Amino acid sequence: MRKLVSRAGWLAAVFILGLTISAQETVKSSIPESVKNSLDGLLKTRTANGVFNIQYKNSYFWALEKAVYVNLLFGTDLDNDVTEMKSQLKKKYDEKVAAEMKKLEGINKKIRKEEDKKKWEPPALAYPETFHILYMRVLQGGVVVQEYRARVPVDGDAAAYYSFGTILAPGEYDVLLNISRVDNSRDGTQIIKLVVPELTLMDITKPRKDLQISTPVFYGEVKQLLQPETRFSVVKNKYENGPAQLDFFPNSGNSFKNSDKPTLTFFILGAVAVQSAEPWNISASIEIRSGKERVAKFAELKLGNPYFYQPIEFVKKDKDKTTPLPAGDYTLAIELKDNNQSGQAKGTFEIAFKIFE
Repeated sequence: MRKLVSRAGWLAAVFILGLTISAQETVKSSIPESVKNSLDGLLKTRTANGVFNIQYKNSYFWALEKAVYVNLLFGTDLDNDVTEMKSQLKKKYDEKVAAEMKKLEGINKKIRKEEDKKKWEPPALAYPETFHILYMRVLQGGVVVQEYRARVPVDGDAAAYYSFGTILAPGEYDVLLNISRVDNSRDGTQIIKLVVPELTLMDITKPRKDLQISTPVFYGEVKQLLQPETRFSVVKNKYENGPAQLDFFPNSGNSFKNSDKPTLTFFILGAVAVQSAEPWNISASIEIRSGKERVAKFAELKLGNPYFYQPIEFVKKDKDKTTPLPAGDYTLAIELKDNNQSGQAKGTFEIAFKIFE
């Protein structure tokens, strides 16, 4: 295992993301009256209309200096509706082409010479870049704090889920979603009760004797974006931290092949920084257990910041022999110590996972 995120890199990400709060709030757009009425009705009844089967899946959280970057994942059945809308567009296209061809045929009947007859090649049928728009409204205590819109991407691949990112202070919120056809002829709604944890930079660095961690997440892949993206946007089959220029592809269900090497991430709360070239001094001991039996123990890690970001190997260690884990249920046990508090601040955490082949 190796350290992948430097102290400077982590602090830079927090600082950059903090700067995007005001930038993101300026990306507001007008909402059609029909969508506004739909969202108002959703808040009043607190009952989704069932169109497009919009379902909340999960949320992931990034620590910022004074707020939290939230990635919200949701599922929705749009493929059939896209097929229907494409069929309608194709029908209109065919009718228009047929009308133009009939018109041309009438003109050419009056022309005797074949070489003088008019020719026309119909243009290729072009589908729009998107068929649906997501409208998102966030309320806290009944007061609207955010309202954004973004295109729902269409690329031909099946959608396991969609996601979007936004910035919120810790607290409880109502998140109202409306997915509408671009022509507003049909829309689906959903309301989500969202709790944003206390995960600001101040929350992370507040000294604690019992270290805590944010929700651990395994990623199959993390990609670097070419440039920051501060606009509110919807992405498919991943989640995006645009301001930090990162695309994340989380594993689902903590089930893996023994050949997988996912990256495990979480924030550590309670460690303290000191005036030093290396302000944080956190150690992490990691082992894999099968029931109560320890099957692998790894070399102790030294963390230079309170963001745990490490690739995990699913292996069994027996003296000098290392072999892949056989199929079964396991626990990843992690013990954390803050050496800036003389090792007195510590925490032990267990993460269940399954090897299926």
